[in-house]
Amino acid sequence: MPTDIHQYPSDLPARPAFCTTGKAVAVRVNQYKLASFPNNDIYQYDVSIGTGAEKMGKIMFVWKSNQVQNKLKAAAGNECWLWDGNKLAWNSTRIPEQRILVDLDAERGRAPRPGKESEKIYCHIRQSKVVRLSVIAAYLNQQTPFDNAILEAINFLDHAIRQGPSEKYTCLKRSFFTKGITQQPLDNVIVAMKGVYSSIRLCSLKPSVGGTSTGLALNVDVANGTFWTAQDVHQAARNFLKDRNRNLDWNTFKNQLLPIKRGNTFHQSEDFKTLRKMGKLKFKVKYPGKQVDKKVLDKEHRIKGFTFDASKGPQGANAKTVTFNLKTPDNPNGHETSVFDYYKMKYGCSIQMWNLPLITTERDGMFPMELCQLVPNQQYKFKLSPDQTSAMIKFAVTRPQARIGSINHGVGMLSWNTDKYLNHYQIKVENQMTLTNARLLQNPEIAYAGAKVNPGTAGRWDLRGKKFLLANPEPLTSWGVCVIQNACDEATVKNFLNVFIQTYIGHGGKVTNKNPAIYFQGRNQDLADTAMSARLAAGNQSKSMPQIILYVLPGRDSFTYERLKKNMECRFALVSQMLNVQHVRKAQPQYCSNVCMKLNAKLGGTTCKVVGVPNANAPAFPRPTMVIGADVSHPTPGSPQPSMAALTMSFDQYAARYAAAVQTNGYRTEMISENNVNTMFIPLFKQWVGKVGGGNGPQHIYYFRDGVSEGQYAHVLDKEVHNMKEALFKNFGEVAKVIKWTVIVCTKRHHIRFFPKENDTQAGDRNGNPLPGTLVEKDVTHPFEYDFYLSSHSAIQGTARPVHYHVILDEAKVAPNDLHMMIYRQCYQYMRSTTPVSLYPAVYYAHLASNRARAHESAPASEGPRGGQKFEEARIDAAVRGNLAQQASRGETSQSGSQPANPSEAKPLLPLGDPTNNIDVATVTKIRTGMWYI
Repeated sequence: MPTDIHQYPSDLPARPAFCTTGKAVAVRVNQYKLASFPNNDIYQYDVSIGTGAEKMGKIMFVWKSNQVQNKLKAAAGNECWLWDGNKLAWNSTRIPEQRILVDLDAERGRAPRPGKESEKIYCHIRQSKVVRLSVIAAYLNQQTPFDNAILEAINFLDHAIRQGPSEKYTCLKRSFFTKGITQQPLDNVIVAMKGVYSSIRLCSLKPSVGGTSTGLALNVDVANGTFWTAQDVHQAARNFLKDRNRNLDWNTFKNQLLPIKRGNTFHQSEDFKTLRKMGKLKFKVKYPGKQVDKKVLDKEHRIKGFTFDASKGPQGANAKTVTFNLKTPDNPNGHETSVFDYYKMKYGCSIQMWNLPLITTERDGMFPMELCQLVPNQQYKFKLSPDQTSAMIKFAVTRPQARIGSINHGVGMLSWNTDKYLNHYQIKVENQMTLTNARLLQNPEIAYAGAKVNPGTAGRWDLRGKKFLLANPEPLTSWGVCVIQNACDEATVKNFLNVFIQTYIGHGGKVTNKNPAIYFQGRNQDLADTAMSARLAAGNQSKSMPQIILYVLPGRDSFTYERLKKNMECRFALVSQMLNVQHVRKAQPQYCSNVCMKLNAKLGGTTCKVVGVPNANAPAFPRPTMVIGADVSHPTPGSPQPSMAALTMSFDQYAARYAAAVQTNGYRTEMISENNVNTMFIPLFKQWVGKVGGGNGPQHIYYFRDGVSEGQYAHVLDKEVHNMKEALFKNFGEVAKVIKWTVIVCTKRHHIRFFPKENDTQAGDRNGNPLPGTLVEKDVTHPFEYDFYLSSHSAIQGTARPVHYHVILDEAKVAPNDLHMMIYRQCYQYMRSTTPVSLYPAVYYAHLASNRARAHESAPASEGPRGGQKFEEARIDAAVRGNLAQQASRGETSQSGSQPANPSEAKPLLPLGDPTNNIDVATVTKIRTGMWYI
């Protein structure tokens, strides 16, 4: 029967055609094709161990036990059972239901505990499904729709590929790590390690280079992980608590863990609570004073906690104060002895740091910290400090050639050719990276006032001697500078202003007041009063409403920054520009030029626009077009802040300027709510009609959505886009129905990288990165849906990460050549840069705005920071001051990580321009349709 009779198109748009513009280039991608995989049926089994309440460690032990593995091997005739670590298993053989009774004591080679029976547990295995691998080929040939059967088949292959490495290496999701030379200490607590990431993916049946393909491949990349440094537990604990013990003094460390007396009772110190983060870490025990059996030395224990007993008083529960009843053959009734005395008597070792808390375990008793050593390769799961983050970035960022070396090392670790599971299931993987035919798109020219720049493939250009395309529409007459915390003196400010004003005028900026008011924050003056005074000083000097205030900040205090932004934007509907005092002192023209780009945008100007090659006069869009970018950002773990939605909208005919609306969006909710669509989208749309459309709406809307996974594509269409269309119809009637929508999801959260061939100057730069404009739409993309990868920027350091664009709706039927070029070209007109950016600007701006929205929270400054590093620091400081009651009332989390439940609905943000502050409508409209967030 002809296959075209049973065609099942995807729910998402099919790729209409491949790109034909630009220049053909060949690049390697870090994808390895499956040369073959089975087409037969596989049997899936449900695995039930014990009552279902058992911990993962016991479940793992039972499954790996000789009693279970021997029985399964005998039943199936092979030992290649795949197991997902929980409730599912697979094998190529169908076997009858198994109920295996496992004697745990016998498995461990030990006798039952005195007076107790052997610990036994059942492992129940029964077939639940038949996985038909033939459905993969059927889907790739569009003979069947994508459904659970295909997911189950791919899931099986994924487990088959990961089973072997997971038995040899430390496994973190889809990444594998082994202790080797590719590791580096970030400090004395954490070590960074390089591993290998591997994931199966669908690809085209028709490769762009070579013969046929199976339609499946493995994406292999470098994985960077953080792990606890293998060291003695007491050293790890001291180093972990170094925030208030910078000199790593042992006496200070001991005092940090002592109980704190409040009222008549003793309580755990905050540092003691912090040690709970070491819970579940594995360790081995050393016995320095006595020879012990190797089995005892090799046994791994797990930290449950650390001893605390309020009744032990100010000394705490340590090796000398914690006692237990020790029974011996000579004294069957036992006698009370301390842990300190027990170790001296039993093992001949005298505990040196006896005044520290003891480690507690689930079943193995208590151990002194100094005798215990952390096992290597244990993941560090907590947020890195700024210093650790900086060190991690230096470790992780590698140039393309070094990355290829690491990937090749990872491929060696995976050893596909000798993997017993892959051999058993007849899965073969090619050992060479995929070579794909890509396109190098023609770069645009960048137009400034009276000049054009052609950066070629360099990916950067110079602003010197260039005037902004559009300078500030209103001359800068009423403005001022405010110095926070006496960061510098007046002479320094005036010197900076001289260079800055000269630079801005050189770029075409209009400045009529060259001696703006300078205000210094008063001693102990609150920031809110400072902002008010600075605004008054600027307004009084010029006898008019201020246009912008510049703030000189003493450092990178995010809380100060957010408070000033909140006062300016929400109280006064006034834009501002923050300046770092170090740069103000240097007053370098390049820094001033960078500030000018941001300041000019805030004042209503435009840095530049792109023009087509060869037709420089061609319009940016063939019809009236609106571009929207959307993003939802989520707070740091532990923060009481809600999620923030941001929506940006183009506000000129060539989509260079973007307005932004922001609002809370529930708690960890990714889809923008219907209410937010109505309150964010519709007001901006109405302003667009008046300011850009000349009284008419757009004929075409591009909607770029950031940060959603493939499983959420349908939600974007069914909720966000549907709600926007409904809102337009309610407000504008039938005319809204003629608007064509093109919806594109873009993401950078993937592991695909491009690697031009060595010394290929036609495709790569001097660092080995792809040239800006490299477009890949074959081999690594979906077999038939409309997606592509675009590397639009020039990577300053490391390996360039392309952006993945997936068209999930295209009512306008935009030609692929036109869509690719539009996206690439507009990456060159990012308002505050002289380089093309990696991500489409509408989305980039939405990301900036959603993060900036946190400054607009309706919460008094007295509550302190509510997110980020300052929130963490304030949380610790409040605990140190004993300000626990205030901390609880603020809804903060304790150092132990407990967190109060969030309210059912997130409180709305403060609006831009407080309506109770007697601010006129025109001023409010100006900031709401401007680039206040940049």
